[in-house]
Amino acid sequence: MKVLISLIKYKSYYLPVFLLVPLLSVWAQVKIPPITAVSFKKVQLLDKYVTEGASIGDIDMDGNMDIVAGVLWWKGPYFKESFAYAPVKYYPITGPGLEGYATNFFTFPYLFDGNKWMDMLCVGLPGTNSNWVKDPGKTQFAIGDSIPEPAYRYAMMNVCHESPNLVDVIGDEKKELLAFSEGRLVLGIPTYNSKEGFRTVAISPQDPKRFPVYSHGLGAGDINGDGLNDVFERSGWWEQPAEWDESTLWKYHPYPFSSGTGGAQMFAYDVNGDGANDVVTAKNGHGYGLSWFEQLLGKDGITFKEHKVMTDKAEENPYGVNFSQLHAVSSADIDNDGIPDIVTGKCYYAHNGRDPGSEDPAVLYWFKTVRHADGTAELVPYKIDDDSGVGRQISTGDLNNDGKIDIVTANKKGVFAFIQN
Repeated sequence: MKVLISLIKYKSYYLPVFLLVPLLSVWAQVKIPPITAVSFKKVQLLDKYVTEGASIGDIDMDGNMDIVAGVLWWKGPYFKESFAYAPVKYYPITGPGLEGYATNFFTFPYLFDGNKWMDMLCVGLPGTNSNWVKDPGKTQFAIGDSIPEPAYRYAMMNVCHESPNLVDVIGDEKKELLAFSEGRLVLGIPTYNSKEGFRTVAISPQDPKRFPVYSHGLGAGDINGDGLNDVFERSGWWEQPAEWDESTLWKYHPYPFSSGTGGAQMFAYDVNGDGANDVVTAKNGHGYGLSWFEQLLGKDGITFKEHKVMTDKAEENPYGVNFSQLHAVSSADIDNDGIPDIVTGKCYYAHNGRDPGSEDPAVLYWFKTVRHADGTAELVPYKIDDDSGVGRQISTGDLNNDGKIDIVTANKKGVFAFIQN
């Protein structure tokens, strides 16, 4: 007896109806994000691999923000002219060992020596020494010129971790380099003297197993509401002492923000509007996961409740979104509603194609922080692009002085700017 099976065409395939029913059931439950007025113009500045990160700063001090990617920078506000402050090297996107990686992971434009010219802090592969370049925009070398090596100056030695950040941790209105070093959680405090470099000050005991060369998940923000920034990493948070003397170690409060390897840059802000800062983090820089942790007051003090935004299953996100390798995260008020949002995406070939989902599209998303009337909150995903992604550093800021937040990224696909319309 012949069995008749009805067929439905799906993409280029014909599927039996009974196989399509579960799929249709999932689709029926997927929510559509509310319409947003936010949109971006994509500008590809370079199609070669030079760095794992991009940043924003006024390099030539002309009053306009410029875009920095490794040793290259693009002059704002039009980003048509590009310059270099050191010899340019292009890297392969795959290779054995560390051959498939650029030697520049992070650039941080900042005024380190007190003169009028912007300086550049360069952080490379974990475990290497960081350096700063004095006044890189003072002499403008065009790409293709014979560019001399700059006079790199000592910054902080043995910078470990894959998500270091230059941020004002201690509240002196100056920025410090937050990282691991020599098996400790440390702050690299600039001396603002070109001859002395940075002072490395530990805030944790030395424990090379807990603070290894390669690690993920690190950030700073005020957890306990005392007006002082604390430091958090994937296994807990470190409370800044009042009137810190730079010798007292900070108090550690364990909490498993990530039970795995950890994600990327971490942020603390009030997601649900209850007056207490929550923590937002990627769960695995080489896998899947994005969560926000609601701060609660328990019998033993501060604790958290996890709210999963994305997992390794698309059906576990209300909007059917998931992607892997969230190796760079930024926080900014994308839609100008007064509430911080999250920007992240897929790190293209973060482990040379060996991570889960490596061949999936290199997407870039922003997640709107939505506070509901019943006191709950969610991070609603909006796709910006599907052929760029992130590296290890993604930066946000107003590139063209129109009052709107723009985004810059760099990775193995090149260098990109996303200008908000």
